[in-house]
Amino acid sequence: MKVIIVALGSLGDNNPLVTIGAELRKRGCTVVVLGCDWYKDLICNAGLTFHSILSSEEAEKISKDPYFWDQEKSFSVMVDRMYAPTTWPVFDFIKEHYEPERTLVISSLFIFGARLAQEVLRVPLVTIRINAFALWNVDEKQNAAFNSVLNPVLNKLCKRINVSPNQSSLYHWMYSPKKIIGLFPDWFESYKNNWPSHIKLTHFLLMNESKEDGLSAELKEYLSVGEPPIVFTPGSVMRDAKGFFSASLQACLKMGRRGVFLSPYREQIPPDLPSSFRHFDFIPLDTLLPYASGIVYHGGIGTCAQGLRAGIPHLVTPKTFEQSDNAGRLKRLGVGDSINRDNYNKTTVSNKLETLLNSENTREHCRKIKGKFDNYHGVSDTCDEIVSLVKQEN
Repeated sequence: MKVIIVALGSLGDNNPLVTIGAELRKRGCTVVVLGCDWYKDLICNAGLTFHSILSSEEAEKISKDPYFWDQEKSFSVMVDRMYAPTTWPVFDFIKEHYEPERTLVISSLFIFGARLAQEVLRVPLVTIRINAFALWNVDEKQNAAFNSVLNPVLNKLCKRINVSPNQSSLYHWMYSPKKIIGLFPDWFESYKNNWPSHIKLTHFLLMNESKEDGLSAELKEYLSVGEPPIVFTPGSVMRDAKGFFSASLQACLKMGRRGVFLSPYREQIPPDLPSSFRHFDFIPLDTLLPYASGIVYHGGIGTCAQGLRAGIPHLVTPKTFEQSDNAGRLKRLGVGDSINRDNYNKTTVSNKLETLLNSENTREHCRKIKGKFDNYHGVSDTCDEIVSLVKQEN
C-alpha cells in the first residue's frame, strides 16, 4: 500500500505523523511525507521519503510573524501563509501518485489539498487530530470565526475544481468523511454523543527518541548530584523567549531550585547561568523528564503527553487556544496549573511552582496518570485504525 502523509506545523505536529509513517513502513507500506524543509532530517531518519511543500525560509518568516503568536490572529496567519499556499502542491502530488485501491492519505486538519483530493479523486483520507480542542463540537461563535477565515479561501480554491463544500460549517467539512482519529485517550477527552461514528480515540503518540545510555556525560553528571531539576521549554518554534527564561531563572533562584533550559536559540538564554542550571539546545523529553521534578512549558500536546507519562507536575504558559485548552485539562486532572504569559514573572512562577511541587495531592494525581501509560499501545492501535479504513474501502 502507498501512504501519503501531509505534515505541517511545529515539531509537536510533525512527530506523531512521522511516528505513524514509521510504523506503517514496518508493516510493508511505501510511505512519503509531504512537509516543511525544517523537518526533512526527522522524516528521512525515520526511513521515510520526504517531499518538500514548504521552504525553511517561508517557515522562518511565519514563525517570526507577531500575529502568529496572537490567539485571535494566529489561525488566519496559518491559513493565509501555510495551509492555502500548499494546497495545490499537495493536491497535484496526490493526483499524480494516486493508484486506486492502493493509496491512502493521512493528514492533520486544514490540509486543503488532501481534503479536496478526497472529494475529487475519492482517495481514502484519514484526518489526524493531535489536540482535543474543538475536536468536533464548536459553538456558534467558534463556527462563525472558522467560517469567516475559511470561506474566502476555500471558495477560491474550490472553484478551480468545481467542488462545493458545506457552507454552513466549513470547519466540519474539512474533516475526512470516512475516518477521524484523535491521538489522545478517552480519559483526556471523552467521547461525545453527537460525534459521528467515524471518530476514534487512540492514545498520545509518544516519541521514544533515545535511551538512558544516550545521556551526555555532562547531563549525567548534573543529574547525579542535587535534587531533580525543573525543566523549562517555550516550544520548538518560539523565537521570543528571553523574558520566559529570565523570569524562570529568577523564580528558581528564589526557590533554591535547580533548572534545565531547553532552546535551540542560545541568544534567548540569560548569560552566565549559575552552576545549578544547565542549557541544552535539545534533549529528548522521554530521556530527560523521568529525572525532573516538574516541567514549565507552552502547553504543546507533545510535551504535555511526555510530562504525563513521566508523572511530574505541569506549569503551562499558553500562547494559543489549544494550549489554553490543554492547560485546563491538566488542571482538571489535578496535575498542573497555568500562568497567563503577560503575568509570567519571578513571583507568580515561584508561587505556582512551590504549590505544585509541595502538594501531596498533585503528586498522587501524577502517579495515577503515569500508571495509565502501563501497557501502552498507542502507535499500534492508531495504525490498526488507519488500516481498517483501507479494508473498509476495498
